[in-house]
Amino acid sequence: MEWVKRALTVFLVGSAIFAALNLMLTPAWHDGSQEYPIWRIFNWFMAPGAIIALVTAFLWKRQVTSHASDWHGALRYLEANAAFYGAVALMMLFFWEWIWTLNPESETGLAVTSHMVYFPLMDTIYTIVCLITGQHLWRSAGGSD
Repeated sequence: MEWVKRALTVFLVGSAIFAALNLMLTPAWHDGSQEYPIWRIFNWFMAPGAIIALVTAFLWKRQVTSHASDWHGALRYLEANAAFYGAVALMMLFFWEWIWTLNPESETGLAVTSHMVYFPLMDTIYTIVCLITGQHLWRSAGGSD
């Protein structure tokens, strides 16, 4: 089971780093058209990443109790809940926006403008949530969590 957690961690962290770098560098290579070919391909990798992050955060949230008697337990509780609710927000934003872009007739006017707001926000949340849940998976594979 450890190797599965490690593999999922590599996938989550690798996709988070790619999303962050691609988000920052898209203005450098984008030609101004409505097409974003790298993102259209990468979204197919982000979809399972978002699902893995949500499942990981949910299991983590269930594992941590709210009756922490010490400061460390309270911080773990807050961290697990922040990861879970961040993953829920990620799922809602990602799948709403991605399904929207899969419909070729939706890529007009205001929808394209909204992509300029929602996708950078969602990519930022994706990076943060995947890094946090990836770190948790890595630690739990080593038995320290």
